[in-house]
Amino acid sequence: MKVKIDQQLKDIEGKPLISGDKGKVLTMRDICINSLLTPIQGDDEKAKWEKYEIFKKLRDANSEVELKLEELNIIKKAVGKIQPPLLMGEVFDMLEGK
Repeated sequence: MKVKIDQQLKDIEGKPLISGDKGKVLTMRDICINSLLTPIQGDDEKAKWEKYEIFKKLRDANSEVELKLEELNIIKKAVGKIQPPLLMGEVFDMLEGK
């Protein structure tokens, strides 16, 4: 499935969400990469490797990336565990094409 990863995230008022430390607009790619690379207790080497492989796809893609259903599920699981509800909801909607 092709996923547009350069979509901008919005704050609670619908304005572009700005990264506090870098002053740049956050994209779905930023949140997915951050979530994939944040350690989650219980991840074994296989899970870590799968996340790393997805990270490389996201890092190397321009505005779209081809992801398998299994890869989408890994991203959603990581985002769901790491991110607050607003970011999680926006990323899930974007991944599902809403």
